[in-house]
Amino acid sequence: MPSGPSGSASSGSARWAPVLLEHQGELARRLGCKLELKTLCARTIQQRDLSWLRPPVEVTTDWKQVVHDPDVDIVISLVGQLATERAIAHAALEAGKHLVTANKQLVAEHGMDLVERSHAAGVNLGIEACVAGGTPVLHAIREGLAGEHFAAVYGILNGTTNYILTEMEQRGCTFAEALAEAQAKGYAEPDPTFDVQGYDARFKIAILAMISFGQPVLVESIPVEGIARIDQVDFAYAHRLGHTIRLIAAARRRAAGRLQVFVRPMMIPRAAPLAAVLGSTNGVLLVGDKGGNTLITGRGAGGEPTGVAVVSDVVEIARSVAGGGGMTTPLGYIDWRPARIAPAGDEVVGAYLRLVVRDRYGILARVCGILARHRINIHSVLQEPEHPPQRMPFVMTLEPTREHRITSAVAQITRLPFLAESPLVMPFADLP
Repeated sequence: MPSGPSGSASSGSARWAPVLLEHQGELARRLGCKLELKTLCARTIQQRDLSWLRPPVEVTTDWKQVVHDPDVDIVISLVGQLATERAIAHAALEAGKHLVTANKQLVAEHGMDLVERSHAAGVNLGIEACVAGGTPVLHAIREGLAGEHFAAVYGILNGTTNYILTEMEQRGCTFAEALAEAQAKGYAEPDPTFDVQGYDARFKIAILAMISFGQPVLVESIPVEGIARIDQVDFAYAHRLGHTIRLIAAARRRAAGRLQVFVRPMMIPRAAPLAAVLGSTNGVLLVGDKGGNTLITGRGAGGEPTGVAVVSDVVEIARSVAGGGGMTTPLGYIDWRPARIAPAGDEVVGAYLRLVVRDRYGILARVCGILARHRINIHSVLQEPEHPPQRMPFVMTLEPTREHRITSAVAQITRLPFLAESPLVMPFADLP
């Protein structure tokens, strides 16, 4: 090791590297040694503006050159493509390099394997940037709250969807208008499907379930719903009910030691802490048995927050290396217990049911009849004025009942001839 651990990036995104170089002096004061950037790697390295880079940093398009360089101690890999990222991770660990990754899919689907490989190689693994960008959620759960027994974790985990929803709420713009603005500001990709359909948040809640409960969850087993069907009128109704709408990713303990894990838009009280998480900010609410509730918020979208999380992982690893410390436990547990998932539909929930209809006689009677046959009580019926008769929205709030009853009833309601579009159902979140 030279004056301190040296790092290299095999990366499709080098936005963390300027953060490291800009803070190099401060980091040396924290560590007592200097972090040196050895090599920067990207397939498109010749097309990038590297005016900020100074010799003797090398550049390459071959990640294998990075992994097998004997002067490299830490490999930072931020490749988006799973197969390539996994190949780099395996090669780096086999070569005895400490590894930092921000690939949430890699950690969600193969986190246990990476931990086992890192332990076998006697090296450390950093994953802080996988969840909530520059907000140190994983570190807080793993270290600061290690003595807690969690009952639940609720998160607003995708900055793109939160930006869209809060813009729709605050300015009354459409989903399409808010999405276009998110894309213009760099919060959303040209193809926003991964974010707006909830898949990004699904990977993140899988990681949070692992680190909070020590139970790996199959990503494919997590039900997911996106936000594309949320309309401005839903916020008008939500406000009349004292609520707002957020895309909530949750993992919580249920009876007999089972876990319930999901991603879906939910009605949450406007007084709830997560309701105050606005724009591209992320928020995680940890519900503990002993210490109560802990809310962690911070920037979740953008290159600089991610860069802070990546560099923080590098600093933690470097501190361990320089101090002769042992290996970290990035997912918080050594003894894993396979998750037992609570049966879908058994949860008791109250619900928001929005129908858009072509106005005619007998609509309410037909809908109420179906709900009654499924033993579902109606709490209230609301209708915003000044909508055209061919597309009239109205809302029913349903008293708490087994969710499978609501699902069955809505399937029948969907077939009614006067509906202008499929019903929208959102549960009321029972947040603490």
